[in-house]
Amino acid sequence: MKKKILSLTLCAALLGGMSTSVCAAAEDYSEGEIHTIGVAMYDPDSAEMEMFGDYYRDYIEEGFPVKFIFSGKITDAQSECDFIEEAKENGAEGIISFAGFADGLQDVIKTCEKEEMYYALGSNSVSDENYEAIKDNPWYMGSVGPELEAVYEAGCDMTNFFLDKGAGNIVIMSGGAASGNRLHQVRTWGMLNTLEEKAGLVLTDTAENLSKTDEITELTDKAGNVQVTICPGYTEGGDGLKNLETVLSSGNCDTLMSAFHISSYLDKISAKEKEQNSNIMVGAIDSFSEQNFEIFKEKDAFGNAPIDYVRGKYASMAGPGFAMIYNAITGSPDAVKENGEAVRLYQNLWTAKSEEEYIELYGYASGIYENAYSCDDLMEVIRQFDADTDPQKFKELTEASDLESVKERIF
Repeated sequence: MKKKILSLTLCAALLGGMSTSVCAAAEDYSEGEIHTIGVAMYDPDSAEMEMFGDYYRDYIEEGFPVKFIFSGKITDAQSECDFIEEAKENGAEGIISFAGFADGLQDVIKTCEKEEMYYALGSNSVSDENYEAIKDNPWYMGSVGPELEAVYEAGCDMTNFFLDKGAGNIVIMSGGAASGNRLHQVRTWGMLNTLEEKAGLVLTDTAENLSKTDEITELTDKAGNVQVTICPGYTEGGDGLKNLETVLSSGNCDTLMSAFHISSYLDKISAKEKEQNSNIMVGAIDSFSEQNFEIFKEKDAFGNAPIDYVRGKYASMAGPGFAMIYNAITGSPDAVKENGEAVRLYQNLWTAKSEEEYIELYGYASGIYENAYSCDDLMEVIRQFDADTDPQKFKELTEASDLESVKERIF
């Protein structure tokens, strides 16, 4: 009962702007002990990382006796290991990672073992090979995030959406696929396979190999009615913007599909629309971020929203990752793990095909009181607040990330 009162006090105080009293309530509840957790971010300036960071800073820190230490940009497994050691020196007891480089994950877990710090992937998936190597390590709690099959389907679904709207000259922004970002690879792979199956695109190699190309690659169907250009590279710290400028200067296009965010190059799309005097349909497998919320409310030169389609993660999807680590550092890893084995739990991506849909879903994902994963929800799967919680209960809440489940919890 006490946890319920705390959570309701939290919500009322936040709505009333009294965040200081909330912190005091949380501190009193835990006899003054504040736990510290490190958060590893692949790029703290990206809209997705800002989204997750705001959820932790502005919501979770107000509702639980916890503080977060956020990393700078993490570019590889070694920089993540360096951050883990730095976080340990600053009192962190565990790490929630939004980096999770597949090639160095086993080294990262070894570093956590050496530093005696718990580790969880907050929004990512793990390959079978890596999972088998680290699943029994007591310091590795597990992963939460979209299943690779769902990531692949995201690329397929977006492509079908635009083909139904008449897309014929398409630019694919493959982001970090060429640099080893598995999620970007799989999304691009789904786009290419769908274009081959539904539009007759002729692939010069397998879709999987083409998704990882590091060069601008042009493809077409046999009749020349469908043109597709793969444009690789990150748009921050990579060749993505330069490659996009090259692609857009070479001819007109009617559709741009991105395997990652699009906010950093919407100005180039807008300029191209004016130059060719026609609309470009834009879709991204990204996130329900505040940045995209603001973009959806704008209008381009043709009176349309700058983005036509978003498929992606939402802020409070990071909640179960926090609950996973919080259980571990407060002495209850068995509230998550069963028989000592790390978990692999999966969440659903959300889709918005209009401004109205985006605004509705953004509200569910980012609200203070009505939130997809509220403090109340998370307390029910943290043993310090609910002695009856167990791995099955944790799994059920974590994987109830679809819109209908969220609405049921909220309403």
